[in-house]
Amino acid sequence: MCNHLEAGDGNKINSETEITMESKKIKNRTEFFVYILAVLGLIVAVNYMGTRSFKRHDMTEGKEYSISKATKKILKGLDDIVTVKVFFSKNLPPHMNRTVTDVKDILSEYSAYAGKNLRITWEDPADNEDAKQLARSLGIPEIQLQTVEKDKAQVINGYLGIAVLFADKKEALPVVQNLQNLEYDLTMAIMKVSRTTTPKIGIVKVDTFPSVPLQLRGQMKNPESTEEKFAKLIQELESNYEVSTVDLSEGKPVDKDIKTLIIPGIINMTDRKAFEIDQFFMNGGNLIVMADAVTVNFQYGANAVPQESKLLDVLEFYGVRVEKNLILDPSCSQVQVPQQVGPFQMNVAVPYPYFIRLDQKSFNKDITAVSTLTDVIFPWASSLTLLVDQPKSDSTENSTQDGVKATVLARSSEKSWLASGHYDLNPQQKWAVPQEGELKEHSVIAYLNGNFKSYFADKSIPPVHSPATDDTTLNKINLQPSGEDAGRQVVTSNINGHLVVIGDADFVAGQNANQTANMALIQNTVDWLSLDDNLISVRTRAIKDRTIEADLLKADSSRPLVIRLVNIVGMPLLVIIIGMIIFINRKETVPVISSTRKTENTGK
Repeated sequence: MCNHLEAGDGNKINSETEITMESKKIKNRTEFFVYILAVLGLIVAVNYMGTRSFKRHDMTEGKEYSISKATKKILKGLDDIVTVKVFFSKNLPPHMNRTVTDVKDILSEYSAYAGKNLRITWEDPADNEDAKQLARSLGIPEIQLQTVEKDKAQVINGYLGIAVLFADKKEALPVVQNLQNLEYDLTMAIMKVSRTTTPKIGIVKVDTFPSVPLQLRGQMKNPESTEEKFAKLIQELESNYEVSTVDLSEGKPVDKDIKTLIIPGIINMTDRKAFEIDQFFMNGGNLIVMADAVTVNFQYGANAVPQESKLLDVLEFYGVRVEKNLILDPSCSQVQVPQQVGPFQMNVAVPYPYFIRLDQKSFNKDITAVSTLTDVIFPWASSLTLLVDQPKSDSTENSTQDGVKATVLARSSEKSWLASGHYDLNPQQKWAVPQEGELKEHSVIAYLNGNFKSYFADKSIPPVHSPATDDTTLNKINLQPSGEDAGRQVVTSNINGHLVVIGDADFVAGQNANQTANMALIQNTVDWLSLDDNLISVRTRAIKDRTIEADLLKADSSRPLVIRLVNIVGMPLLVIIIGMIIFINRKETVPVISSTRKTENTGK
């Protein structure tokens, strides 16, 4: 009986246990489903909030995967709908997948900040004849792309362009290739179609020969014209501005619609030309003067000649003197020099201190136009002396510009020195570096701002043609006296004027213009004076200074070699050592586990 009761009690207990376990299972399932629903609800809520408020934590140097504050400001400031049409083919090669993903990411971020005022559409012209015609009309070409399928190289046709539209304006990015500049190009396109007017920029004509056909000018053996010498600069500025060449030889006032006037040199600057520049400045225009007080020419071998120019006197009156010297700096660029190596002649790169290199430490971090620049090369640059807004110990001269403030935008390194009088330009010489006491920084870019007085305030208007200064047959033909000066009044002051002086004009001429940072410097300066500094940080964010050793004249420096050895040899050795340690630890651990298991089995 007892056994029977015990068995019944056991069945009852088992039954209750099963019910309890079943209840727990149901409860666990319910909690699991509730948990899943809560997670899904949280994800939905986070995604919804993400569409309203976009946040991203970018840990890369320069925030390369996030749009800048300048872009956000422009997008939030849109007051009407701007349309972005993306013409990407679906059958792009596999190696282009990253481009498509990055473009989608950046456009999603643009949409988050612009809201309803930015409309983005994606189209594949390959599948739609109307879309193909539309792409062609917007300047988006069909391109050929290489791909490899089944171990066979093939060429396919596709589209990889973006068009930005607003009202009757359009801007195109024909082929999206450089993702580093995508934000700048896209934001600039949006800004250009949405703005009401296009600022005008003037570049003063510094050559003296008349405008004749190229073939005839070649027969005359004249040097290249201003348009040819600064072709790259003009081309880059024309993407954002209306650019015109200003000829001052006729003695006519500079167009007042020009926002900023660039003077790319000081040669052939007569009194009348200097007067027209002064009056443009006094009427509220901005000035960028690239003043090379020492000119280097190669007509009879490399030689340097100090220049005499009326514009130098005008700049000194404004408060900055361009010294007739050349800066040498061990932080410099290199030049190719032919050398005999055995039976062969080869070009060998050698340091050239006359080509000074401005790195991140050289630029003023408080001025947006230059704060992010690096690796700018100035060939044969002259130093600047500020005569206004300086301590008495720095400038003993009295300046007539009492209401002007001066700011140095860029300096050479603290180990630079000066050459004047005699210039040995031979790149193969043994450079004699002065003692430490003679080495110091030298200003190469200066910004002056304030209430300027005119250089010609108490002077008569210079004649268009002055026999004393430019008595040549060419000038007699083209420079006729003008009677328009009779009723012209000299503007004697400028309120809140902006003047930038650069001690070099060659850094954006010829091959030097191909230096990305050089062009970024002049573009940033023009943007700073003519527009605002919104896009300056975007343009230069991809420019990075990766130089290991800036002082190329330091022969005993072993730092570059050590860094190279660490990267080439040290890192692979480190990976091998870590792998061996992991392998040895695993080998020692396995027998211990096997012995333990064997003991447990024997015990059982």
